[in-house]
Amino acid sequence: MTTLKVVIIMARCSHSKQSFGIRMEEKLPNQWIADWAFPIKEAAAQREGYDKSQIAGSFSVDDTYPGCPYCEQKSFVKCGGSLFSRCNKVSCGGEQGSFHTCPWCGTKAQISGYIENLSAGKDL
Repeated sequence: MTTLKVVIIMARCSHSKQSFGIRMEEKLPNQWIADWAFPIKEAAAQREGYDKSQIAGSFSVDDTYPGCPYCEQKSFVKCGGSLFSRCNKVSCGGEQGSFHTCPWCGTKAQISGYIENLSAGKDL
């Protein structure tokens, strides 16, 4: 019997700034697929430990992924990737090349590159 490897990523809506969780499943080794999203309060997410471990690999979105529960955006971005002070947190986001303001820390930057790792917690 194969055990599913499932984690929850804590995220924030870029428009409403409300928190939500992204359920990700490891379909193949180091290949993570987002397949569900749900509203969650930050205090509850902290109690659940949704930021206590790291996952790495490639990240994509399943066709069934409903998107952000507040604005329905189906893509997500991670703040970070440079020498400047950035928070490394996740939010719903736009397309490569578009400009984005992080709803966590207010950093404004052009979306570029690929996510290589994320903070996550186990979905028990």
